[in-house]
Amino acid sequence: MESSSKPLVTVILTSFNQSDFVLRALESVKKQEYPNLELIIVDNGSRDQSADQIEKWSNQNADGLDSKLILRKEPMPYCKSFNEAFSLAKGRYLIDLSGDDELMPEHVSRSVAKLKEGIGAACCFSDVWLRDEKGRKRTFFKRDRDGHLAQKVKIGDVYRQVVERYCVPSVSLVFDTEILRKQGGYDESLSYEDFDIIVRLARNYSFVFSNHIGVIKNIHAGSFSAAQYAPKQSKMLPSTLKVCWKIKEMNRRPRENEALLKRIYYETKHALLSGNFEVAGGFLELARQVGGNGLKFRLLQTWSAAKVNISPIYSLLK
Repeated sequence: MESSSKPLVTVILTSFNQSDFVLRALESVKKQEYPNLELIIVDNGSRDQSADQIEKWSNQNADGLDSKLILRKEPMPYCKSFNEAFSLAKGRYLIDLSGDDELMPEHVSRSVAKLKEGIGAACCFSDVWLRDEKGRKRTFFKRDRDGHLAQKVKIGDVYRQVVERYCVPSVSLVFDTEILRKQGGYDESLSYEDFDIIVRLARNYSFVFSNHIGVIKNIHAGSFSAAQYAPKQSKMLPSTLKVCWKIKEMNRRPRENEALLKRIYYETKHALLSGNFEVAGGFLELARQVGGNGLKFRLLQTWSAAKVNISPIYSLLK
């Protein structure tokens, strides 16, 4: 039920082979302090026990939460899967939650409060716990021993900053649903969504920040993001390159091209380190068109042409 004080928030939770995590993700939605939630659960063709776990949990919690369940027999490309679920969303605000992450109890309430203050903002982001496979945690943003924020966080017009580097933790985002719909949801030609949707939203809308730790992101070998720089056959790097070409067309100012060039050099370096030479060549061509030159550009060109493969060492160091 919608109300002006507590507008409906939709959580789209997508799981794919995440049986070790998905029940905690589901419980984290149920434990939200916010009273007006809609949960859309998608199992995207898992081959482990995820679908059985989700279906059992859904049956047991059907009376306590407004939820919909989508169990796919075969996996679907993530962005397409999300968009299909997104078409069912009724909430004024929306969260895209991975089945291996967890929401902190106050995340929705605090994020919605900030969005209501920041009229016209496309989304709210917060800090995040990054938890490794040994249970060790650190925050995305720097904090002192007492937990107080120890760095400046850019808000408002963040376009140049998000083009240059990963400075908005995407797992914490709470979207304005209407604005996300105006953008057409996720780009289904891409293998992953967050870099692209963040820069598209930041181009025309402001971002707000809530100073709380809203999400636990579990860092593990089976996560999709762990394959970003997979040796010789990254499925994500070609999408990153495509987004960078899109940014070139969106840019309006020289400083934005400078930010894009920094991003291109970073991605080129990691493409070369991981032995993804073809996509590295694509990044270098884009760098040339954006104005790349100088020693760094020439060194990367030389490395790309030589195709010196050190991906086994790079994988070990990672």
